[in-house]
Amino acid sequence: MGKITDLNVTGRLRGKFEALLGDAHQFIVAGILIRLGFNVSLVALKGEPFDLIVFAYEKPQGREIPLRCQIRASRRKSVKFTGGTRGGVNRIYKPGVKKYKYTPEHNDLIIGVDMDTLDLYLVPTRFIVNWGESRAFLKLQPLKTIGIFYSTGMKNMDVAT
Repeated sequence: MGKITDLNVTGRLRGKFEALLGDAHQFIVAGILIRLGFNVSLVALKGEPFDLIVFAYEKPQGREIPLRCQIRASRRKSVKFTGGTRGGVNRIYKPGVKKYKYTPEHNDLIIGVDMDTLDLYLVPTRFIVNWGESRAFLKLQPLKTIGIFYSTGMKNMDVAT
């Protein structure tokens, strides 16, 4: 028996397998959040700048607010804050498809998933406005949590450097 983080034990072709990993990590994150007691809705449309709607709380016992969440899984020890491109090789050129950096207009929260450990990093999108296109997991340690998910707590965090 292998480890929970083993990948592709069935030997699927790499390209087909990579395409499935995004969906797999969406389900893993949704499952963790549901286990914690949050209401979670998967977004059925592909190509949107968010994968999940998570109903979080303004404060403990406060009112629920919907958060548009983008799941970004990585084996590269960093999380990317960009969309509009494919992870694999483009087989067909599609004009007009442009890479973009996420903003609060696209989503509210980016959930980075370290594929080696399955650790989650909850990054409010408004934090990344002055950052580059990615951030090392090591620099996101204050955001490495799955137990605290209150929007006011995120507003008061200072990790902008």
